[in-house]
Amino acid sequence: MLIGPGRLAADDDNEATRWDRYRTTAADWWQRSRAATHSAWESAWEQARAALSPAEADAFQQVWTGVLPRLEAGLALQEVRRELPERAWFRRDQTDADADLDALLGEAVALLSTSPVQQYRTRIQALQAEILRARADLDTYRRQRVAAPAESRFGRNQADYDALIARRQADIRGYQAERDAIKATFANELRGIGLALTPDQVELLLATVVGDNLVDLGIVFDNVKAITEQLERLVRESGEDLQSARRYYGMYVILLRALAHMHTEVETRIATVYLPRIDDIATRARQLSEETRALRRAQPDQAELLDANLRAQALTIEAARVYRAYLLEQQAQVAAATATLTRDIEAAWNTYETVRVSGELVDLVQSSQRLISSLIEREVPALRPFQNLEMQREFQKLTEQLRRAEG
Repeated sequence: MLIGPGRLAADDDNEATRWDRYRTTAADWWQRSRAATHSAWESAWEQARAALSPAEADAFQQVWTGVLPRLEAGLALQEVRRELPERAWFRRDQTDADADLDALLGEAVALLSTSPVQQYRTRIQALQAEILRARADLDTYRRQRVAAPAESRFGRNQADYDALIARRQADIRGYQAERDAIKATFANELRGIGLALTPDQVELLLATVVGDNLVDLGIVFDNVKAITEQLERLVRESGEDLQSARRYYGMYVILLRALAHMHTEVETRIATVYLPRIDDIATRARQLSEETRALRRAQPDQAELLDANLRAQALTIEAARVYRAYLLEQQAQVAAATATLTRDIEAAWNTYETVRVSGELVDLVQSSQRLISSLIEREVPALRPFQNLEMQREFQKLTEQLRRAEG
């Protein structure tokens, strides 16, 4: 059937009108939701505040006030999505709505990743970087001292380098003392978000991007659980007001989607950034090792130096192998958690669309809370202690390269 330009233009106008209506409906729904729930939010927030320390209360308030509007907007968008075609050439479709929802979920995840725990990890990483720089300076000073004169009127002499070396060694001791004190606090904070680790496991956690992922997931899980408790209270206090109960429950479903969104982000990061980069590092180390062996055969007088290089390259290759195994293990665990969350979200959304009794929603939120609590425990890789100090330092070097690759 041929369609004339007038008919096509009319269809476009009708579609634009329909989308304007959907958008207006969603905006109206959102505004009514905000007006109707503002006092309930305030009540839930005040009850939550009483159980938190001042620092925790400030952090949770930032999360609560930032995430809730995005959960509302996400739910409104999900409602509008049902009215859109699955695919369309010249009009808005479900793919467009999904892209908007993904953007909202990304914003929600960024807010859910907020926690005082981050400041400890950031400071520890900064101190570790300072230690690495100080060690590099020590290596430079020691090499320069070899060629320095015992006395000199113009340049640095051996005594000058001795003083520089002593100063940087003192810096390292100071950095290490501060780092160790913060690590103890960091370990306690991790226990507070459900990650009970030994000191050796904390070391591995801090030395790998696997640990970065795990801490970020732990923070998000902790905030999701805290928000879920408040949404559960709001659902329960809605009583026979099914419309309000469904609204809060729908926001809870969007919260689950944000949690699943973060898992997908971690999976993608491992697959597209970390694994390719660690493979590149290992490949380059093997190439260097082959070149070093060839040099050793050609220059036997340099055997001692080249043998040391071979040992360093072998350590990099072994560290990359172990690191890759950790990444694959975490990738599998996160994928399994994503699959579990996806099934829970599908069932929860089906319930949202069909439930007729508000009391059922409370039971379902409580059941899902137990699922969330069990997921983080299953996502902790088997964190094995480092074999030795050299391996730990090699892991730290690899981690710095992976973090730079991530941008």
